[in-house]
Amino acid sequence: MAEMKLDRRQMMRQSVGATTALMVSTQFPGLGIAAGDQQTFTGFDGQTVVWGGISYLPNDGPAALPNFLPLLDKTDPGSNVPILNNVLTNALESVDPAVWESKGFRLSIAEGGQGGTARYGMIMAVAAELTIQDSRTEINSFSVLRLIAYNFVFSIDKRGGRKVIASYPVGGRVYEAKDGFDKTPISDYYLRMFTTKSADGDTIADFYSQKLKEFKFEEIKLGLDYRVKAVRLNPEAKAGLQALGIAEQTFTDWVGFATTMSYGEKLKVSMVPFQDSRASTGDLAINFRGKEAFRLTLPEGDVKITPRIMEWKIGYSDHPRDKNQFAQEINIWVQITIQFLFDDPSVRRFKQVFQATEVQSVFKKEEYRRSDAATIFLLIEQILDKAFEAIAKPEQRDVLLKGYKKVFPSTERNREIQEYISVKVDERTAATFERDCQQTLDI
Repeated sequence: MAEMKLDRRQMMRQSVGATTALMVSTQFPGLGIAAGDQQTFTGFDGQTVVWGGISYLPNDGPAALPNFLPLLDKTDPGSNVPILNNVLTNALESVDPAVWESKGFRLSIAEGGQGGTARYGMIMAVAAELTIQDSRTEINSFSVLRLIAYNFVFSIDKRGGRKVIASYPVGGRVYEAKDGFDKTPISDYYLRMFTTKSADGDTIADFYSQKLKEFKFEEIKLGLDYRVKAVRLNPEAKAGLQALGIAEQTFTDWVGFATTMSYGEKLKVSMVPFQDSRASTGDLAINFRGKEAFRLTLPEGDVKITPRIMEWKIGYSDHPRDKNQFAQEINIWVQITIQFLFDDPSVRRFKQVFQATEVQSVFKKEEYRRSDAATIFLLIEQILDKAFEAIAKPEQRDVLLKGYKKVFPSTERNREIQEYISVKVDERTAATFERDCQQTLDI
């Protein structure tokens, strides 16, 4: 069986590996063209990978990234060095060079290619900033923000062809809840994603100093493209969005980006960038300020991950002592399917339903609490992270079958209400959960 899987991988590499990569149409700035045919990637062979800094994907950068884009020009007052590039450069420099050499390449930071040429390059490109909630009143304030980016690795062939051979998701998360009016500019929160540890305990700088080295560079040669191409909504979910006043495209963009980020991070694999509703075609561009952009054409994907938001239910009961609050319970059901397109078309390696629940105390006046839409999104993130972690780590599967639960400390004001978040595999699919996880992990 193992030999058959290896043969199938070889067949995939030979038949589609040279054509389904993310194609780029113009020269990668600052990189010369080295000799050698890179139509099919067979390994780095000790070559140099040149770090090229930060760029962005949307052509309408100022409109799509109003809070992030100005940060590219923000400099340290003392040194006049661009802050973001400096943060990430320092993070990469903190990694022992032997780590990259063990993966078959030498990482060059601000040195350029050997002899003025390079066969590989690496950059970070920001795709989207998501404002799930940003509400500020004199009573309290809530900010739920996400930054979506990709770490692209390029190959360069002797004919001038450029293609992305790996695209690793890089995510930034902010959840801020404060008493009173929050005067912090949103742009400061995006800057803190790079420099200040969040409640999850990491930063974008941590991705480059700690997480990037864990990704499966050796699997680039398999030529497999993982992609979240669509997000499905059941009628119940569509009705729920209408009741919340959230546009379907906005919500599916949130979930599509979250699924792409989570799968790439938990499985340590290359992900095709998620094409959100702002992109009118399959083409995106990697843009540089003051430099020529180059275009990305997205492949269909060899492995498709499809989240389906089935429904959610929101329940309220009176707070036992506080007439201004409710005890709120939100339950949500999400189906995740994973299809390998070189399998039989009727086969889904992974098809599971998950349920997540959150119980919390909330103000009756909606303007004074975290929005229901934000709570639903955060529960979906929990489902995605726990489900994909269970695929990657067998020891986590039993946790989801029994039910993961995080209990929050009670305050004196809310001592009668036990606040918690739980995630579990739905009983409708639990019998095949371990099998589905393992056959998804075993490519």
